[in-house]
Amino acid sequence: MKKIILFICILLGLNSCDIIAESIREAHRDAKGYGEVTKSERKQDKIGRELIKKNTQKIVWNEIELIIPENTAIDDKGRLVYDNQELEIKFHTVTRKENICGAEVSYKKEWYKKYNDSYYILEFHTYQNLIFHTNSNLKLAKKIAKENNFTKC
Repeated sequence: MKKIILFICILLGLNSCDIIAESIREAHRDAKGYGEVTKSERKQDKIGRELIKKNTQKIVWNEIELIIPENTAIDDKGRLVYDNQELEIKFHTVTRKENICGAEVSYKKEWYKKYNDSYYILEFHTYQNLIFHTNSNLKLAKKIAKENNFTKC
């Protein structure tokens, strides 16, 4: 009887080792995006470095004149676009001051500017859970904010 119980315990132990090993493999598969630099991230970084050096242009977006890098545009969603690539930089408007700089979110940097009766917001998104994120896009967002006299939140 003791041998049967011992045999069952050994089988249960081996089975739990398989479960643990599978959990580890699954965690590695899920975490791949968090540790490896993706093609899109490399492209974002390259574009950011390129745009920092470019001359600027003036455009009118939602009734405000903005200075942005040459050959870029702001799409319908408010994202800064270069060569059909959306960057991590976004513009939007709000009418109430309470709606700006409200949440201290670690992955979001914001600047704002009051114009007429609206607040124009420049946002930069970075993902702190990723090992690699595009610092060049953050530098570009800071440059755009400075050139347009936006105030940092």
